[in-house]
Amino acid sequence: MKKNFKVMGMMCTACASHVEHAVSVLPFVKTVSVSLLTGGMTVEYEGDEEEILAAVKRAGYRAVPIKEGETVSLGTEEKARTLPVVLSLVFAALLSYFEMGPMLGLPPIVSYMKHPILYLCVLAALCIPIVIFNRRVFIGGVRSLLCGKPNMDSLIALGAGVGLLYGLGILFVFLFFSPSPMLAMQAPFASAGMIPALVALGKMLEGRAKDKTADAIRALASLTPDLCCVMEDGEETEIPTARLSYEHVLILKHGDRIPCDGVITEGHLSVDESALTGESLPAERAPGGAVLAGCTVFDGYARVRPTEIGEQTSLSRTVRMVSEAAATKAPIAKVADRIGGIFVPTIIAIALITLICHLVVTGNFYSALKHAISVLVISCPCALGLATPTAIMCAIGRGAKMGILIKNAAALEALGRLDTVALDKTGTLTEGRMRVLAHISAEGVTEKALFSVAHSIEKRSEHPLAAAITAYTEGAEELPIDKFSLLHGKGLFAKHEKSSYAAGNLALMEECEIETDDITDFVREHEARGAAIIYIAEADGLLGAFAISDTVREDARDTVEALRAMGLRICMLTGDAPAPARAVAETLSIEDFRPSLTPEGKSAAIAELEKEGRVCMVGDGINDCLPLTAATVGVAIGTGSDVAVESADIVIRGEQARDVLHLLRLSRLTLRKIKQNLFWALIYNCICIPIAAGALAPFGFTLSPVIASAAMALSSLTVVTNALTIRRAHI
Repeated sequence: MKKNFKVMGMMCTACASHVEHAVSVLPFVKTVSVSLLTGGMTVEYEGDEEEILAAVKRAGYRAVPIKEGETVSLGTEEKARTLPVVLSLVFAALLSYFEMGPMLGLPPIVSYMKHPILYLCVLAALCIPIVIFNRRVFIGGVRSLLCGKPNMDSLIALGAGVGLLYGLGILFVFLFFSPSPMLAMQAPFASAGMIPALVALGKMLEGRAKDKTADAIRALASLTPDLCCVMEDGEETEIPTARLSYEHVLILKHGDRIPCDGVITEGHLSVDESALTGESLPAERAPGGAVLAGCTVFDGYARVRPTEIGEQTSLSRTVRMVSEAAATKAPIAKVADRIGGIFVPTIIAIALITLICHLVVTGNFYSALKHAISVLVISCPCALGLATPTAIMCAIGRGAKMGILIKNAAALEALGRLDTVALDKTGTLTEGRMRVLAHISAEGVTEKALFSVAHSIEKRSEHPLAAAITAYTEGAEELPIDKFSLLHGKGLFAKHEKSSYAAGNLALMEECEIETDDITDFVREHEARGAAIIYIAEADGLLGAFAISDTVREDARDTVEALRAMGLRICMLTGDAPAPARAVAETLSIEDFRPSLTPEGKSAAIAELEKEGRVCMVGDGINDCLPLTAATVGVAIGTGSDVAVESADIVIRGEQARDVLHLLRLSRLTLRKIKQNLFWALIYNCICIPIAAGALAPFGFTLSPVIASAAMALSSLTVVTNALTIRRAHI
């Protein structure tokens, strides 16, 4: 079984690595993935849940199971600690104020030269409350050290704790001995207090920034209304949505938020589906049409039969899918995981080396200690751990707002590295609905007569070609048909009074001995464009014909050209015959098209394309489930079959070809932001750690522990803020 847990107490990528390792070594655990951003842990196991919780506890953290359907929550711990952070900053400001007393002209009573003991007592009294306000960092850091799994808290606890103890040691010396007043200047109380205060401020700001990454997910989760209107005892009654059942008749009207998935039984609606599909234009829904939970009624009135309610609605499934995807890891995140596992012990070692080297070279313990503390607090595994998940979360949320549901982070990363896009024809590049392109009447036959016969016959058939003709001839005079019969694979027969009629393909016309030579040019022209020709005839001869085809989407050409401009190879895979496939390919300037493919044939084509690089398959039909699974990344058009949607890594709920382009641009932007974040996180540490260790001290430039702690907090905030730009970027 697979279950999600919430892990409390993680502060950096080292924490996530420790938790992941602690659970992965359990013999009954198959897979485990821990997300620093969401604080979530997904475990696939066959054993006792309590052993998993115990393993997390042994690692120094706490885990609780997440209820089914619970959504992502970010930054709540940091936001809840606003008061301690504010108080920490107030005491830290006072601490700095009194430490700089001589420069600020404070009374001699707090001068380290006149009254060093009082001076030190004031600094200690201001520093200790800051430590108490941030005791969680010190407790967690020490616990992690004792467990042999040091993390970022350990670095802060060591840096600030050593400074505090050294300051208290100096105070002890003044209480029982009579040292030089100049020794009081070396008490690093300000650093010991400012470090946890600034770190707490940085974590609070970082938490609030992280919290914004899940705004889109929470916006989706909040779309279900608290109340809805139903028919009860013949009257319209408002009830809590939680009480809605399949037996109710739901009433929807202007301004209502739809509480469930359902089918219209009576009335008409204009529905705003932008929250789910990203489509700005209202969708018209008539009796028999489906409506989805979370959408808004733009206009109209209708009665609806619920088909899915509560956690089973498409909206709830979407929220779960997106929330679970946010907790997954992209392969590129393994870089941060590998570094994070050894980062903190390495920093502690560098700090010790710094301390020893400065003691040997300068003999000044205070200066050596200051540099060692700076090394401890300026190192930021947080920025490294947040580099990938924050960008992934923002991208998944941005995609959800656009009607693009990304099921896992690995697929999003793979999209950013694509070489080839394989496109299904029907429903992807074309609209998937047959339409009449043109018609022709035989010599001596009026259009009115042709339309009347065609409409009267075809309206009795459910075939897609018949539906296209029926829609095209809407409004034509109907003939009372006496008899009607269907000949599979050829067409229809009908009889009206003493007249007999036929509608079908050329084979049917030849069987009925109907001459079609008069419209040969019309037939050749449209068959060359991939259209199907339906002939209409009566006993006396041909009445006319209709050219019917699945029309290319309006935005398909621009989309294909844009994909090609991105350096991608375009290939069209279809089960259609060569003629219609060639017609669509020529219309869209696609040179590589492969017609008459079975599902197995499409999979074989994908395998062939993957020999030359990564392939994304975009499709919507049942026959696309095999190639969707076979491709590096499978993208399903959400209007397609449930099988295709389940087989895909990513689902596009809209009906526009350009959504594929938006998805690929989003993936490339996300991958670019991840690389930027990793670069800045790594280069920050590569530059700042040597400076903090005193590499530039011979040139008169050093970093105090206070500045180091501020820089550390700023680095994490920078990474998160950079990821947040995905939410507003033009795609």
